[in-house]
Amino acid sequence: MKAWVDAVSLAGSTLRVAAPDPLPAERGTLAVATAIRVFERFQALDGLILAGADSEVTVTRGDVERLLAPEGFAALRERSRWPQVLARAVLRYAPVPAEGGA
Repeated sequence: MKAWVDAVSLAGSTLRVAAPDPLPAERGTLAVATAIRVFERFQALDGLILAGADSEVTVTRGDVERLLAPEGFAALRERSRWPQVLARAVLRYAPVPAEGGA
């Protein structure tokens, strides 16, 4: 992700990452993956904003804890499980499509 970051700033307990388009994946997916890593390493942080030119995605520590349930951050202790944990979190985060396919 480092290659796509323009700037990083800290305001209180929220980390703001500016990453302009195009990105290698959907902004929401990258925000969730980044938030999981950031919150795992830095317990003082409670929010992450992944900002672009036209949009931004905000993920809170509470969001990540919900996405990692039932094990929470303990699921990350075993590094070999990271792909599974990330995939489950992203699926849980993904917005539910509206009925009728719109």
